[in-house]
Order: sequence, then structure tokens, then C-alpha cells
Amino acid sequence: MKWKIVFLLPIFLNAENFNELIKLINNSNIVKIYEKNIEIQKKRLNQAIAKNYGRLDLEYDYEYLADRPVMKMNSPEPIAAENLGSAPLYPLVYKNIHSKLTVGKKNNFVGSLTYSYPLFTGFAISNLIDVEKLNLIKSKLKLQNIKRNLKLKIAKIYAEIYAIKKKIYALNEAKDALLAAKEKAKALYNEGLINKSTVDEIDAKYYEIKANIDEVKAQKKSLFNILKYIINKKINSISKLPNISLKSVEFLNRPDILEIKKTLQIATKNIDLQKSNFYPKIFIQAGIKKEATDATLNNNDYRNIDNSYVALSFKYNIFNGGADRAKIEEAKITKIKSYIFFRDYFNKVKTDYKNDLLNLNAFKNRLLSAKKEIKARRSYYEYIKAKFDEGLADVTDLNDAIAKLAAAKAKKDYIKSQIFFYTLKANIDGGN
Repeated sequence: MKWKIVFLLPIFLNAENFNELIKLINNSNIVKIYEKNIEIQKKRLNQAIAKNYGRLDLEYDYEYLADRPVMKMNSPEPIAAENLGSAPLYPLVYKNIHSKLTVGKKNNFVGSLTYSYPLFTGFAISNLIDVEKLNLIKSKLKLQNIKRNLKLKIAKIYAEIYAIKKKIYALNEAKDALLAAKEKAKALYNEGLINKSTVDEIDAKYYEIKANIDEVKAQKKSLFNILKYIINKKINSISKLPNISLKSVEFLNRPDILEIKKTLQIATKNIDLQKSNFYPKIFIQAGIKKEATDATLNNNDYRNIDNSYVALSFKYNIFNGGADRAKIEEAKITKIKSYIFFRDYFNKVKTDYKNDLLNLNAFKNRLLSAKKEIKARRSYYEYIKAKFDEGLADVTDLNDAIAKLAAAKAKKDYIKSQIFFYTLKANIDGGN
């Protein structure tokens, strides 16, 4: 007996219930991709915050000049009167003397350590930080919405697999009923009460149902493959449908609604960000700088080595063809567009929820009918089977009764699976 337990244990462990499957959503590659998007957005926020701390740059340059740098000078020089053959009473005459003075070498080295700090940017940095913070929240909400959609997909597949599993069970019951009928038909045939065609017709129906079972099993395997892709783990079987009830509506708790609201806030901040272009930009800069003729920056025979400085920069755009104004108007239009989208999306959310309730109520009503249909189909099958066993019913009626009973059972379980799905969908669409 122990070997049977060992054999069945892996199968039991692979029979996942719905709540266990939902926990595996975090294992999905799609979720992992969006988690990386959050990490990327955190880095973008850090980049924006870093602008508040200024910038420190170390620079080292080397230049080799084609010619040595020289300074050209023109100086007037008087010409003696005797050289002109004139009397010394005449005014002095001057001529220009051209000379060159070497002021540097071909090798030039410049090293500097510079710190720049934005004293005022028209609130551009603070607004940019606010935008990136909102984008980070939006990325997290997008991840929650991805998980929400994956939960819906898993629920739909789970419901379909459950319905198919029950359909296979119903078809196997029909197949067993046909086998029993086949044995009875052979006995009647051997007694000469029915002809061979009756046995052959039962055989044909048996293989038809067997083919249907193989087809439905292939569908189930296909659904398990999709489930494996979503949660990134192989699942061989599922358990029963969970018991869930309809919850109250909280539309504003939905992550997709919250995400759109953050988009509206980002649109508002982008307007403020574009307005910063109408303010002056003020920067302070201080640098330790040396210019020398050797690589160690310790020698310069032509000028001072130390060129350290402190500077204040003021920049204000007076005219750029109206581009800044156009950017503000674009940001305002984007905000209006986002608001219209929010209202339209919110209306769609409420419409989807109403349709969920309509579908749910419809399937609940159908479930009552399906249960009554099974009762009627079973009663009819038992009546036909008893007549057939006595040789008083046609094999076609028996085959039809068996098939319709199996279809009724499969229909009932399909309706139950849809009640589960639309209850869950209504809860998720309602913000729970």
C-alpha cells in the first residue's frame, strides 16, 4: 500500500487551488519586468534629486601647439637727423620697429576642479523631482494593475479548466454507460433478440465519445500550457472552485483608476515645469584651476600658474520665437486630454461592472434550470435504459439519452465555473 501513496503524492501536490495559483503571480516574468520598471524609475528620481547637490568636475587637458605662442609688438623709434641729411632744427622722424616676444611653449597642460551649484532655476528642479516621484507611484500602481489583470486571466483559465475537467468526467460516465449497454446488447444479440447493427451503433457512439474525450483533454492541456506561461511554473491539475461572495463597490481603490489620477497630477506638474522657462537661471561656480607647461602643473615661465576663480552666472531668455509659451499650452492641453480620458475610463469601469452583474445573475438563473435539466435527463435515461434492457427501446434513443445526460452535467459545471469567474471579476472590477 505504501508504494501507492508515494506514487500519488506528486500528483496531489500539483493539484493547485485558486488561492495558491494567485500567490504564484509574483513568479510571472511579466511581473518581474514591471518590477524592473519600478527600479528604473527609482534611479530616475535619484537623478532628479541629484541636481539639487550641484556638480563637481575634474578636468585635465593637454594641448600641443603647431607654433610656439608669441606676442607681436610695434614700437616707434626716432631716426637721427644726421641720417636724414637735414638740419637738427627739423622735427624728429619715427619709424615702426616690429618685434616678437615668446609667451609660451608648444606643450600646454590645464588641470581644474570645478564645482557648480544652481542657486535658482525657476523651480525647474523641484518640479522635476515632483514629477519623478509621481512617476514612481504611477509605476507601482501599474504593477498592481498588471497583477490585477493576471488574476483575472488566471481566474478565467481556472474556470475553463474546471469546466473541462467536469466535462471529461461526464463523458467518461457516458462512456461507461455505453460499455454496459454494449454488454447488454451483445447478450440480446446472442439470444437473437436484436440484430448486429444495434451492437455496431453502440460501438460507433462509444468511439465518438472517446474521441470527444481526447479532444477535450487536448483543450485542457492547452489551457495548462497558457497557465504555465503566465505564472512561470508547471501546473498539472487544479482542485475545486473556491467559495467567494460579492463584495461592495470601491471603484476609486482600483490601481488603474489611481494610476490615471497620478497621470493627471503629472500633467499639472508638467505645466509648472514648463513655466520655469520664464524665470532666470542663476548658477554659482568655483574652481581650482592651474595652467602650466609641464604635466605636473608646477611650472610656467610665461604666465601665472594659478587660475582659480569664483563666478556667478545669470541667464534669462528674452525671446525664443514663442517656443516656451507653446510648451506651456501643450502641457495644458495634455492635462485636459488626461482629464477627459479619466472621465471616459471611469464610465467604462462602471459599465463593465454593471455587465459583470448582468452576466452573473444570468448564470445563476441558468444554474437552477441546469439542475432541473439533469434531474429530467437522468430520469429519462433510466427509463430508456430499462426499456432497452428489456429489448423494447431503440439503441438510438439510448445513445441519445446517454449523450444528453452527459451534456447536461457538463453544462451545469460550466455554469458553476462562470458564476465563480463573474463573481471574482465583479469584485476585481469593483475595486476589491
